[in-house]
This record gives sequence, C-alpha cells and structure tokens, in this order.
Amino acid sequence: MTSNQDELPESSSDGRSGSPAPSLYSFSSSVDGQFMLRQVYGRTLNNQNDTYFLPADTEEHRRLDLQHQVITLALGGLYPAPDLVRRALRPRPGKTPAILDVGTGSGSWAIDMAKQFPHCTVVGVDLAPPRIDGDLPPNCRFEIDDANLGFGHYQGAFDLIHARSISAGIRDYPQFLEEVAQALRPGGVVVSGDGDMQLFDEWQQPLAYVEEGTPGFSWTHRMFFAAYNAMKNRGGSIDSPSMCPTWLRAIDAYTDVGWHKVFIPIGPWRQTADPRERLIAEMLREDCLRYIAGLAPLLLSEGYLPESVEMMQREAAAELRELRARIYSRWAFAWAVKK
Repeated sequence: MTSNQDELPESSSDGRSGSPAPSLYSFSSSVDGQFMLRQVYGRTLNNQNDTYFLPADTEEHRRLDLQHQVITLALGGLYPAPDLVRRALRPRPGKTPAILDVGTGSGSWAIDMAKQFPHCTVVGVDLAPPRIDGDLPPNCRFEIDDANLGFGHYQGAFDLIHARSISAGIRDYPQFLEEVAQALRPGGVVVSGDGDMQLFDEWQQPLAYVEEGTPGFSWTHRMFFAAYNAMKNRGGSIDSPSMCPTWLRAIDAYTDVGWHKVFIPIGPWRQTADPRERLIAEMLREDCLRYIAGLAPLLLSEGYLPESVEMMQREAAAELRELRARIYSRWAFAWAVKK
C-alpha cells in the first residue's frame, strides 16, 4: 500500500495479497477455489470459518443473485442513503474512489457497482470465491478474506464499505464496525444491511413462537427459528439488523447515522398488492424456498435428525408455495459517515 493510500494492494507473485495480513488471498482460477471449500451434508461450504455455515456453491450463489435483485428492487437502487454514497464516490482529481464489498457472495453487487461507478475501484471479499459468468469489469476484483480477522491491511483505503447478509458469519459485529471505520477514508460511508431472522405477521407485528397444532403456527417460522438458534450457537451476530444503528452511534469515529427498514411479503398473498410488489414478493418467496433448502448442513450440524430437517423443509416449502402463511420479511439497513 502506498503511503498516501490512494492505491489498493495488489496480489504478489506468490499468490498472497500485497497486504501484510495473512488472511487475505487473491485467486484467479477454480483450482484455487478447491482449497477454500469443503463438502458438508451434501452441500459445498467455505473452509475458512465455522461460524458461517450456509452453502457456498453454485446453487447458493444463484440464490444470492436472486436475493440481490429483490433488495435492489425493494430499495429502488443498489444502496440506501444515495446522496451520502454518491458524495463519497464522486470523482476527485488525483484520487481513485474505492469500494469494498464485505461478504460479496455471488459478486453481483460488486459487479453492478463497478459498472455504475466505472471511475471507482471495487473489491469484493468473501470466505469463498464467487462463480462469475462472463468477463469482470476492469475496475472490479475479488479476494478471499475472513472479516473476523480485521482489516489492518486496508487502513484508510475505502470511500464506501458495504456489508449485506453477513451477520451470521460475524462473531463481534460492534468490533467489525470499528474495524470498518479504520478502513474508511474521512467522509467515507459504511452501509450495513440484513434480513431479520424474526418474521412478521400480516400486520407487520413479530410472529410469536408457538408449537405445531397451535393457532398461528407456521412451518416457515419454525425453520427460521431453528436457523436463528443454530446461527446463534455458532457465534454469529444474528441480531445485528435491529442493533446496527445503536452500535454505529456508540462509535465515535462515525457521524450522520441513519437507518431504513423494508417489509416484503414472502409470496404474493396481499390481494391489494400492485404488480411491482407482487413481483418482489414472488421473487422473495423463491429466495426463501432456496434458503430453506440450504439450511440442512447448519441444522444437521447442530444435532437435528435428518428426517426432522427433511420434514420441516418439506412442510415449510409447501406452506410458502400454497400461500398458507401471510408472512412478512423485514430488511434493515443502517449507514454512517466516517468523521
């Protein structure tokens, strides 16, 4: 990294990043990816971090592509707080604005940002390599990194740091936000977003946990409740969607903290929905169906019996397809500006 921090570290000849942090690797082929992945209960998972236990295979990345479309439509763009983000990424003489996408997943957000802001450098980091169809924009690259190990190699390097759907893999989210502040340049923006594991009824009130056979019981809610507890047991900061604004305000390095929440129906059950809402609801239902299908490794690793997991998955999928449950998912986004 240069002394003025205008350039990001590139990969060194031995395959490691030019950064001094041993957690950071670049990759350029599927051969590299084989060492970063493992097979667990029939799905491919990352081989770097036991906290995050959702799949990292092609099937999961296609789900994340779909989820990216859902959130982009729901927000009306690639990010909340558009004025703050565009100000942070405005072209400036002698300095290349830089964007970091933490937990990039399939890489869709990073690639779209690279296209929208061709004057910026975009780096996506994740525990496993994305599977990219086609050529990357020339201003976009991907690295393998565990955000739990910090960003000491990226001090003051970015103007926007984006972290979406990563709370299940972050052990200490307030500390993560502290690390992000160190990696931002003055005036840089952090944006954090995630779907709440708490589901909501048709009046947008939190669903209470009830046993099977009790009025109000939902198999979808049962699956999310089981996944929440399993993620919590693994040390994930799964409550971050609701807590992130409070954590950001407690960090002196930040100012202009804001937040926004979006309720999205899981499935087109709202009779008064307009065509746009119905489309988003149908897409989110498909996202949830794929998400539920990918929970088997997590739940089986926590001691659930295979037949129990299969039954919950089957019943939850049928419930969603048949629109038997009127459920909302809530997505929460928070942001702040580095002083």
